[in-house]
Amino acid sequence: MLQKINSWWQKPTVLLVITSLIMAIVAPYFFKLVHLSVAWRVGLLFIILDGAFAWWIGRHMKKTHLFWALVFIFPILFAAMVFFRFAKYDYWFTAYYLLLSIIAILKD
Repeated sequence: MLQKINSWWQKPTVLLVITSLIMAIVAPYFFKLVHLSVAWRVGLLFIILDGAFAWWIGRHMKKTHLFWALVFIFPILFAAMVFFRFAKYDYWFTAYYLLLSIIAILKD
């Protein structure tokens, strides 16, 4: 049973979905929980960490030859999170993440 769970977890698509859920939904609540200001949350989480994660998505997709539509998972989850919790100007980050992932796929 444990081997099945371990092999399921190591699939590239599952890894992409789970890490996208963590970065889009859990990380913003964690930053809110530790009482970081809005400026720190936007600067550190939305620009730097989520931007690096979007780049990783593109590189991971290229390396593992995943289906191209999976590039939309993280931006859609992030947009849903913004809809329920954050300011409307944060929607601009969805395009930023999508572009970073696409550029990372096209790199090389």
